[in-house]
Amino acid sequence: MPRGDIRRVREVNLRLGAALAEVEGLYAALLRAGSSRRRRRLQAELSRAAGRLAALAAAPSDAGPPVVRVRRSRWGRRRALAERGAAWIITRYGRGVH
Repeated sequence: MPRGDIRRVREVNLRLGAALAEVEGLYAALLRAGSSRRRRRLQAELSRAAGRLAALAAAPSDAGPPVVRVRRSRWGRRRALAERGAAWIITRYGRGVH
């Protein structure tokens, strides 16, 4: 794989990791939220963050020729878990919660 392709893949993985960390942080805050107003706001933020994560995880890589998704690598497994987690959050809290 050419060096530029590796760099793009790393950038995509970093964006995916940042989106996953945002979802994890919002979910942790939601678990500790006290007031119902704060819970609703956090649920709405979590829903939007999960949507962004799902979009990032499902987006095809534009790093040259199509890459076959192999779930055996660490990043492949992490991406699959991110897709599953985002789908669960969207199902549980809804996409349009405000």
